[in-house]
Amino acid sequence: MSNQDNASGTGSPEPITAVDAPWHEVAAATDFTAGSMRGFVVGGRDVVVCHTKEGGWHALDNICTHGFVKMDEGRLRGVRLICPLHGASFDCRTGAVLGAPASKPLACWQVKVEGERVLVAPPTT
Repeated sequence: MSNQDNASGTGSPEPITAVDAPWHEVAAATDFTAGSMRGFVVGGRDVVVCHTKEGGWHALDNICTHGFVKMDEGRLRGVRLICPLHGASFDCRTGAVLGAPASKPLACWQVKVEGERVLVAPPTT
């Protein structure tokens, strides 16, 4: 179904926004300490949720773009997410590559905390 073909059959475009995202509860906020991360499978995709020491919540694809390894098996140092295989590093806030050998960023998921629930939604792009 294209963006031009909606379920009501009117043919009106329905913009896809974060509000429309399918949110998935993955954990309780109390399951995390500041400076920790945990991996989850959401809709068949591996996701890592990071809770930085500064109090930020971030979610990214959990597979390194350089080698097929789970990022949650690595380290979180500040906002730097470090791959356990070859040491590639990524900014957990943006997915941007901070250190080689990776050259492609990690996809960022949407994340929110409602009360004590940590929820994630797939990337919008």
